[in-house]
Amino acid sequence: MKDRSMPICFTAEQYGKIEHIAKQKGMLNPSQLIEEALGKL
Repeated sequence: MKDRSMPICFTAEQYGKIEHIAKQKGMLNPSQLIEEALGKL
């Protein structure tokens, strides 16, 4: 995993959706889902 230096911001609603999807995929935290998505770019 590459180090990320720029923060990304979400509204509370957006973060809640990300959190929900991450839990559905069995991930420990939303950051894992974001890293997965960035890895596909």
